[in-house]
Amino acid sequence: MIAVDWSHKKGLTIYNGKKVATSDIKSLLKSLAGESKLSLKSRQCVNPASSGADGESIKDLKSTPKINPSAPVVILEQGCPLSLIYDILRIGCQVKVISNRATQDYRVEHDIEKTDETDARIIYELANNGASLTPVRLDGSQIQLLELYQRYKRYQKARVALMNMKKAYIRQFGDGVSKRKIKSKPGFNPSPVPEGEGESILSFKSKELINPSLPDGTLPYDIGIDTLKASENSCLKKIVKLAPPVPQSLKIRGLGPRLWAGIYITANPASFTTLSRYLRYCGLVDKEQLGTRWNRHARMLYHLLAEGIMKQRDEKFRPVYDRCKADIAARYPEYTKLHIHNGALNRTATFLAKEIYSQNKKAIK
Repeated sequence: MIAVDWSHKKGLTIYNGKKVATSDIKSLLKSLAGESKLSLKSRQCVNPASSGADGESIKDLKSTPKINPSAPVVILEQGCPLSLIYDILRIGCQVKVISNRATQDYRVEHDIEKTDETDARIIYELANNGASLTPVRLDGSQIQLLELYQRYKRYQKARVALMNMKKAYIRQFGDGVSKRKIKSKPGFNPSPVPEGEGESILSFKSKELINPSLPDGTLPYDIGIDTLKASENSCLKKIVKLAPPVPQSLKIRGLGPRLWAGIYITANPASFTTLSRYLRYCGLVDKEQLGTRWNRHARMLYHLLAEGIMKQRDEKFRPVYDRCKADIAARYPEYTKLHIHNGALNRTATFLAKEIYSQNKKAIK
């Protein structure tokens, strides 16, 4: 067993139970290849957008790496780069991940100063003393899918930030257009009549530029928003193409390829052994049971799905939303309409997560 504490800037710190060493990715792969008695294959680029950028080529990404039972097990912390996981798997080694929260709790409990060397030792000790380890199996298409989805979320987050900045700019400085009322006297009778007769004084709004020589102050925001939106849509098309289709057993109105791809990538039911763990991970349990370790993006996806079934009036789950809404309104008369609506959506999202989890387990069996 080998414990690896990874870092984007400082390289890798490795502990094999005997000594601590620092290494880069290339040296680690060479060492692992020697221990597993396998030939070291050339490193493949897993970023579909960077072909040729660093002298590497994208090839054979769809082949699933074969695990050598005699190869050492590599323990990594959650959140490590997907490219590192994929490269280690290609050597034939087994890869398991441990919660980075576990190492932090261990340091706090034993009052240990945080260093790369101590983290590597802690990972090794926890892995050998019953800590929860999650095996990792990834092929090239999954790596691309995960990388594309992370990029999609970053584009979306940046676009929303720019939209909020544009709104703040307009509130502060306006949009460069002045709206003022002017008076006009349209005549009711085109024939000559005494002054003041047959005419009506009306007021209406007219738009004019405050300073036509100055460019629109929101134009840079509009350009950035349009560019990010185009990149967002491009990523989404690739994601929907790479992700598996919506299972036929999930006949839910509102569950389209976009939402299903997000749920599959962020909170795949197949990765959870029990329903309670799945609901807790998605943040769909009571606050007393929730704690702080849950995926906010997964909860948001299920909230969007609940909105979709409500708007499209799904035959099975729209009545669930209506019953939840009526129940909340009766039990909490002080709640506002918006509060009741959001509460009903949250409850409906829980029922949807249960349905998706159970159907997924039936499909596996």
